[in-house]
Amino acid sequence: MTSGLFELNLNDLVKGLVVAVIAAVLTYFTQPTLDLNTIDWAYLVRISLTTAMAYLGKNLISDSDGKVLGKI
Repeated sequence: MTSGLFELNLNDLVKGLVVAVIAAVLTYFTQPTLDLNTIDWAYLVRISLTTAMAYLGKNLISDSDGKVLGKI
């Protein structure tokens, strides 16, 4: 089940959520001042939302073959 150009489906949303969580965790754990006792939840939410928006935006402008704007 793939979405077309300028369309999103449930599969896109689920994958966006997975990518957002992975990006937030990887970004947080690669910080040089990592402190596991004090997790900055606001920072993790910002990373997740930004990543999810980027992923969904890319899927929104991609066709069912994964080509951006149907060309690239």
